Amino acid sequence: MQNVRRFVANALLLTGVSLLMRTISVSFNAFVSVKIGASGMGLYSLIMSIYIFAVTFATSGVNLASTRLVAEALGRGRPREAKAVIRRCINYSLFFGTIGCLVLFTFSRKIGTYLLGDVRTIPSIRLLALSLPPIALSSALNGYFTAVRRVYKNAATQLFEQALKIFLCVYGLLLLLPHGIEYACIALVGGGAAAELMSFLFLYTQFLFDKRRHLKETQNKEVAKGLTRSMLGISLPVALSAYLRSGLITVEHMLIPFCLTKNGRSREQALASYGILHGMVIPVVLYPSAISSAFAGLLVPELAECRAQKNTRRIEYIVSRVFHLTLVYAIGTAGILISFSYDLGYTIYNSREAGDFIRMMAPLVPVMFLDISTDAMLKGLGQQVYSMGVNIFDAFLSIVFVYLLLPSYGVPGYVAVIYIAEIINATLSVYRLLTVTDLRPKVWKWLIKPLVCIVLANWMVQIVSRVAGSLLLYSVSGLVVRIVLTAILYLMFTVLTGCFSRQDVRWMKSIVIGK
Repeated sequence: MQNVRRFVANALLLTGVSLLMRTISVSFNAFVSVKIGASGMGLYSLIMSIYIFAVTFATSGVNLASTRLVAEALGRGRPREAKAVIRRCINYSLFFGTIGCLVLFTFSRKIGTYLLGDVRTIPSIRLLALSLPPIALSSALNGYFTAVRRVYKNAATQLFEQALKIFLCVYGLLLLLPHGIEYACIALVGGGAAAELMSFLFLYTQFLFDKRRHLKETQNKEVAKGLTRSMLGISLPVALSAYLRSGLITVEHMLIPFCLTKNGRSREQALASYGILHGMVIPVVLYPSAISSAFAGLLVPELAECRAQKNTRRIEYIVSRVFHLTLVYAIGTAGILISFSYDLGYTIYNSREAGDFIRMMAPLVPVMFLDISTDAMLKGLGQQVYSMGVNIFDAFLSIVFVYLLLPSYGVPGYVAVIYIAEIINATLSVYRLLTVTDLRPKVWKWLIKPLVCIVLANWMVQIVSRVAGSLLLYSVSGLVVRIVLTAILYLMFTVLTGCFSRQDVRWMKSIVIGK
């Protein structure tokens, strides 16, 4: 139970920090969208699609390798081996981060001109290249802190980075925006790159102090042979498949504006629609995943340690709890997003189109959240190659459907593409996890009851809103009250209907306050 409490405490810390960061991020996106417009958001999102692939190459699976190998070494009581692992991971990160930087900087003009089809992206791509080495090194160190369950250090670093990034980006926008959208993108990218560098220095300083304090020499000075081979055995398969998947996703994102122009839109209109969906709507839809993602990130070392100890009973217990809690949370979230989609679109972005897209995307939330948790559990159980194979297949299908559907159906066609890819991905991943763990899903408790509960909660809040009138319907504070009231009623109904049994409640209570 002590391990469970520590797990939940770390997850709650990461959740709080992640929610704060996403709140700031969504608010910042709203500010930026007002300053540079939907087409500017589209151009910035296009630049970031190249950045995602570059970061994938720079990190090359090192985070998972660092997390798993450090967790396994400490699970066997070998601090010296943990030190040896982190040294290898840092060297690995430095190598791939530097190569990525040189390649991206050297070919920035060709990438901007021929791949993205917009020369305004070239200066931003060059700035992005400079941030790759510190990002790669930070990824290795993040893996270490996740493995040793001192995630508050990762959280502190993330807060520091986010605060610095926003300060630098806002200052840069105020200074450079009058010169045009190209310079606005330079301000956003440059602020982010500088923040990444400072974030790495902050994290590395914490690592040096942590290593001296916690990785002290003990009587067990044994170090497993073939650590480098083990690291490469974990990271390279993940890296190679990640390159392919990320490359496919980048191709997909480059195709979207192009295919939208085939639907009769101008280049600027296509960038605007792309910017609304990817730069504005998806961050709002994924905002609540801060909670499930925080728990998912900690599942990797938890399950890796259980796997090293061959504790199959605990593995089945963890997987069952995660499935249950993720679906209950995600179904409630989807119901709230559907019910308040237009209010959120107007309140955050002053855009009805954003509200339309939020409503379109909201029913997919349970699938997306479950997929996040399932992928993390598969990685913890050594199934990362299978997981990446599914992700590659998903990305390939997305490109095919983007090319086929967008010229005829436009943005609704792209929403359909997201649905098809996500559902296939989640189905294959969940099937694999159920096979590996021999777990039987409880459809009535995990799926049907939460659906009934959120429908009842939304219905009751609608009645209260009509009775209260303008007090709740036409203000930001009223929107917040309605969302909170819906969440409270949903939680009450899940308890009353037995979606959360007494055993579940006692388990959660014992975690938080002890026996």
